[in-house]
Amino acid sequence: MMQRLCIAIPLKGSENAFRQLDERSAGAWRQHVDIEYLTHDKLTNDGTVASLAKSSSTLVLASHHLTSVAVTHNRCNIKRLKKHELIRTVEDWIDENDLDWRLRTKRHCKKTPFKCISADEWVSQFDKVDPELGRRAGAALLAQFRVIGSSEFAEYFSALPPVDLNTYFIGADPHSGDFALVPVLAANIDNADLQESRRLPKLKNNAKVRLYCDGSWSGGETQRRIRCMFTKCEKKDNALVSTHRLNVHVGFLTDIAERVISRELQQLAAMGTIKMGFVDVTAPVSNRLILKGVQTEQKGLAFHNPALLKYVDSDLKALQRLCKKIGEQLSSHKPLGTNDIASCIAFSHSLPAAMLPLFTVDGVLVTGFNGEKFAWKALLKSKHVSTGQDDDPDYHCEKCPLSDRPPKVTQAGQIVQSV
Repeated sequence: MMQRLCIAIPLKGSENAFRQLDERSAGAWRQHVDIEYLTHDKLTNDGTVASLAKSSSTLVLASHHLTSVAVTHNRCNIKRLKKHELIRTVEDWIDENDLDWRLRTKRHCKKTPFKCISADEWVSQFDKVDPELGRRAGAALLAQFRVIGSSEFAEYFSALPPVDLNTYFIGADPHSGDFALVPVLAANIDNADLQESRRLPKLKNNAKVRLYCDGSWSGGETQRRIRCMFTKCEKKDNALVSTHRLNVHVGFLTDIAERVISRELQQLAAMGTIKMGFVDVTAPVSNRLILKGVQTEQKGLAFHNPALLKYVDSDLKALQRLCKKIGEQLSSHKPLGTNDIASCIAFSHSLPAAMLPLFTVDGVLVTGFNGEKFAWKALLKSKHVSTGQDDDPDYHCEKCPLSDRPPKVTQAGQIVQSV
């Protein structure tokens, strides 16, 4: 857990110091640090600092020349420092708590097999589109950037209630990221109790089954997989029946996905395919994501943090506008990711479609502020994004909801991408 920090310094000269910390963390440090301005009265300042240090879980950094040594007596959580030492200590704290957007990006990119560019190179592209706030906007996104690796998924999938059988789903994509979850599950689950979803054994009527997935962002894929699990066809050994209980456990779950899946379950129950209450979807509490920001009321996961938004511009919607402006050129059908989810979360084995295309689309021309076009560089470059093959049409049966869905065609004859 991040230690709370409190800075007690004079107002004079603080602006430049704080600007330095803002640049290093894209303003993220401000939501974790309390600031108290000191006067020239040491006695009063000592009382203020002592009050700030009442909680042993708070570290107080106080200006050396405006406090007395007596304030540290019997208080190990107060440090009296010269100005340059105090700022250096805060910078070290920023680094230790993964708030430095440059170091954070480098650390998370190392967890992936993708070709990555440096944080500064990626951020510099925003400056070409909007010289006034572009660089701050790119930094604010990288301050939220995360890569979830196999060790994290192993943790998400542990300490769950026992079931009779564990299963995983392999999609029709010949290079599906689903394959990457198999070794994670196989390393942590008795292999006799782990089967691919198309190879389920004959189960007792009241059997409990758990299906593992990396994430459910918009809910569409998850609802189709649930329906597929209960659909009999020649492609699978056995399908689940209404007396079976199914727990779908995902690494990440949005509120949009929950609503979509809930409607699907109601429909399946009305059809008699499942019994209401026999199928549920769970996720780690910390990874249940709300699409609309509580404080900002903006839709999109990247636009929830007021400290980051204020760092970009006094207009808290400026970051969203710039992301959409660039995103519409990179991916016109989903400029902010699937369903405008605007996620900054990547997996070490795949790049979810819910991510901002700013992170993943490479080589597409973008118009700069001066009208000149330049090729956008993805932070995470994956050949699977740029050269991914079509789904195998023979992998699932024709009646399965996961089989290839024909594209929608408008009256004008234009093809609209299926969602």
